Amino acid sequence: MDIRIRGIGSVSSYGAGIEALLDGVSAALPSASEYWAFPLPNAAGFKVNQFPPGLFGPGADPADAAFGLALGEALEDAELRRADIRDSALIVGTSGLLSEAESIYLAEKAQGVAEPCPVGVRGTGRAASRLAGGLGIRGPVVTITTACTSSANAILVAGRMIERGDAKRAVVAGIETLPAFTLNGFASLMLRSPFGCRPFDALRNGVQLGMACGVVILESTDLPSPPKKDALAGGANVCDTHNIISTNLDGRVAAAVISSAIGRAGITPGDIAAIKAHGTGSVDNDATEAAAMKLVFGRDDSVPPFTGLKGYIGHTLGACGAIEAAAFLGCLRAGLIPATLGFGKTDPSIGIAPLTRPIEAASGHYMLNFFGFGGNNTSLIFRRG
Repeated sequence: MDIRIRGIGSVSSYGAGIEALLDGVSAALPSASEYWAFPLPNAAGFKVNQFPPGLFGPGADPADAAFGLALGEALEDAELRRADIRDSALIVGTSGLLSEAESIYLAEKAQGVAEPCPVGVRGTGRAASRLAGGLGIRGPVVTITTACTSSANAILVAGRMIERGDAKRAVVAGIETLPAFTLNGFASLMLRSPFGCRPFDALRNGVQLGMACGVVILESTDLPSPPKKDALAGGANVCDTHNIISTNLDGRVAAAVISSAIGRAGITPGDIAAIKAHGTGSVDNDATEAAAMKLVFGRDDSVPPFTGLKGYIGHTLGACGAIEAAAFLGCLRAGLIPATLGFGKTDPSIGIAPLTRPIEAASGHYMLNFFGFGGNNTSLIFRRG
């Protein structure tokens, strides 16, 4: 697989744009704030990574508005116009976009409706159809909902679609907002950390949730383009049936996904310069990911430098594939691999630790891992230079 990455764009808790995100990451500046959209029970002072208030116009739909800003930036980065993407595929990755339904429910309840509809909108695919219609896109329109791997799988599907010749160009969007339903759901699972994300840390105790939109434009190398240094070199996905929540804790399935992605990129484990880990900060997920990396790369000291981004922008669920890809590519362009915000103490049971200081990024192959609910595991290989 050799798919050109033509443009990237983002909207995150740092605001609109890759530059704002990189400024925050470079300064190791936390961007979580107290949740303001709806009142939450037993959540005084609870913080999440959310879009800054006032970022969008009054009455704007957050998902649509964020997509518009991120797409505009990605098109500018790609030196493309909207007319240039009309024959493209549009692939949206999200875990559900329940905020719209929740807003309707609360509005009906406030109006005195006796039995407001709990989910008063159609399925998740409506968002992609609406966005495609607004853009006049005539290519394939696909929605992928595979929990935390949704937009990572969207990138993988886009690459394979281009590889097969089903499309010459694809716009991939990862979109996630944060309804109270989602936040309360994670609280009921006892996975919501009151202390923020601590990836791979001995004291980690849960996830720090976030909202974001990331856009990645991919295209065939047959298309004319300004000089571009970034490419999708390979990737793999496997859904582990260990249980309904997580992948096998011994790391074997996650390791198989990593190895498959490396093989499909035509490289060896020793060619990986650094890793963007999934790094949710939950006890089991981080231990499983660390075990997988050690299985693939051998001894503890053979694991490449690795970092996590969720301490900066939160766990953005279905959007994390696209937003973390855009953020990591932005970091590579800036010549750095960022430190892991939130990490402080090595867990002896894990035995390996993420980066605590930024390091220089050079040309080479980089791995991005995404391991989600239901044991859905995805690994992507990007090539820089």
